[in-house]
Amino acid sequence: MLLWIVSALFSTESICIATVILCLIRYYIHRKWQRLQKLGIPHEPPSLWNVGNMRGVFSTDTVCQKMLELKRKYGLVYGCYFGLEPCIVIHDTDMLRQIYTKEFHNFPDRQKLLTRLHGKDMNHGLIVIRGNKWKRIRLALSPTFAIMKLKQTFTIIDHCLARTLKILDRKSSSGLPFDAKRVFSNLALDVIVSSALGTTVDTQSSGGRDTRLMTELKNLFTRGFAGPVGMLCTMFPSLEWIFEKLEYGFYPKKSLDYVHKFTNAVIEDRLKNEKSRRPDLLQLMLDAEVSEDEISDEIKKGITRDELIGNAMLMIGAGFDNSANVMTCMAHCLAFHPNIQVKLQQEIDDTFRDKGCFDYDSVKGMKYLEMCVNETMRLYPVFIRNGRVCRKDTVVNGLYIPKNMVVKIPVYFLAHDPDYWEDPWEYKPERMEDMSQIDPMRFQPFGFGPRGCIGMKFAEMEIKMALCLTLREFSFSPCEDTPRPPLKTIFKMALVPKEEFRLKVTRR
Repeated sequence: MLLWIVSALFSTESICIATVILCLIRYYIHRKWQRLQKLGIPHEPPSLWNVGNMRGVFSTDTVCQKMLELKRKYGLVYGCYFGLEPCIVIHDTDMLRQIYTKEFHNFPDRQKLLTRLHGKDMNHGLIVIRGNKWKRIRLALSPTFAIMKLKQTFTIIDHCLARTLKILDRKSSSGLPFDAKRVFSNLALDVIVSSALGTTVDTQSSGGRDTRLMTELKNLFTRGFAGPVGMLCTMFPSLEWIFEKLEYGFYPKKSLDYVHKFTNAVIEDRLKNEKSRRPDLLQLMLDAEVSEDEISDEIKKGITRDELIGNAMLMIGAGFDNSANVMTCMAHCLAFHPNIQVKLQQEIDDTFRDKGCFDYDSVKGMKYLEMCVNETMRLYPVFIRNGRVCRKDTVVNGLYIPKNMVVKIPVYFLAHDPDYWEDPWEYKPERMEDMSQIDPMRFQPFGFGPRGCIGMKFAEMEIKMALCLTLREFSFSPCEDTPRPPLKTIFKMALVPKEEFRLKVTRR
């Protein structure tokens, strides 16, 4: 019956052409899925239903169990298909260390696919750009995060935190719980916009409503990117340039346009008003600005206006969302581990009594605080995995890696591998007491090597300062409906709690 309907609707020639096209596509996919076998890399059989081996790849509920099974079945090196793209997954820490450092010149880029679908501005972001362009922009932005520059932002962070403390004080006085993610997201956005762009946004005094900027940033950075376009371009990478020309990608164009206009307006105001010049991150980027005509292979340092705007937008998004997630998760951990919270508060009290204030050096010197932050980032790392693209045929510890092959680093699993960590799902800051005994390949919350996170020091400083000031005055505890640890998480643009939750806050 079905064949009769099809033959009635389409001519025999049309059916034959369609059949031939489908057969050619299937043959093309089959050929693509032979590369790992030819290299002798063991792997699970790919399928269209699994989009290669991608099915479930963004679920933290299953990723550790699956990777443990694959590691025990195939060893420390095995393959997978990200759509049609073959990848080599490496658990061997010695090999990873070589790829990150000694062989970095052969593995300089983070990703090969999906680099053109971030919007006109953020296609210039440090995360996705490659080769000499990455080197040039990274050199231009690096002074922005020098320690002396970060120390100058301490008063800004202190000022933003004063507004957070007022919010927590009102919640404490009323006996009402607070939405942890909302409070810490508003704080983080306030800090990054004030520090990076030298302007203020009314994120912490909007009467419980999201500001327009926060709303649009949530649309951009708290959504998943494995949508239809991402899946299609993963299977057929040549389509990326078409979607780029159509300005169609992961992010809603309306939100991109709003954040672009906001960032550009701040830049234009800074350029017009000489009195507004200040030693913040934006000014350092403006000082490094060069024109499009000046950009060439001979220019080793400099950033164009489009690149400046794109990286400023990326800085705002990553700076608010990632830092907020770490603070949210740590508040949850402390709420369910009151003995750890009390011990941390004792260190905070002792430091404040000895120093009389919190500054860069005093916060950096707090050992137990660092242990708690590191253990939080181990338990809830920002990213599930990292990646490097092989620039030319390379041999690493006897493993032949061909040109253009993508190496996947299982960051999340390495931080939870029971072969490396005792009780990996338990919150135990003491395991971070001697960081010289912690292999940085097993614990890499900010990546590693020359292409590690450029904003690492800033993020750590913001998180530690926020905890110092809040825990000096308040204590966290769970509500009846607060999910018990470990938190269920999901990977969107970064790792985030699967559901928002509330905590009680009481004045000490």
